[in-house]
Amino acid sequence: MVTKSQLRACARTALEHRGFSVELIPGAGVVPGVRLKATKGLETLTIAVRSSLRRAIGLMRDVDGRWKTIPNVDEVVAVTPAVDDSRSVEVLGFDPKVLITIFDAALAFQLKRYPRLSKKAPIFVSLDKGRRGGATKSISNLKAQAKWSLILSLDSTTVSENFRSDAINGFIERVKREFAELNGVDVSKVRVDFHINA
Repeated sequence: MVTKSQLRACARTALEHRGFSVELIPGAGVVPGVRLKATKGLETLTIAVRSSLRRAIGLMRDVDGRWKTIPNVDEVVAVTPAVDDSRSVEVLGFDPKVLITIFDAALAFQLKRYPRLSKKAPIFVSLDKGRRGGATKSISNLKAQAKWSLILSLDSTTVSENFRSDAINGFIERVKREFAELNGVDVSKVRVDFHINA
């Protein structure tokens, strides 16, 4: 069974296949791999990664009702298991403005059905035509709006090895920063040691 961390690793691999060098963007409370910086020549993109085990992409809103993260990135990369191959994933790249338009319509539909819908409730749209994604069949087929797509095999060893190293380093740096903030000291004064008891 594929995991969400494997899906996020595949987002990075797909961008590398497209000629980008990719770095994790760390942040407090940010799951490693959900924000990436992709660089190719003079072009640098900030990427939000959305992973889905059920071929439906979900977005969250902030307390003001605005979409979180998506308006502040250059591209959204969605990763989901491939339709016909359990050992492959499908990776799709989206323009954030296109996604916002689609999700605005999905939100309007949900608010019509549930006028008291919580701002904390995620909104889902299916990637595939004719399937429900938490909104309506008429708002499905998100896949057709992708700028690009790739199918990747999960058997690629580079996916997990490259991602694991960066994810561990990003996690350690995040722990150091947060620990320094909690204790009111400079991050350079913090050392973190993790041990696994076998």
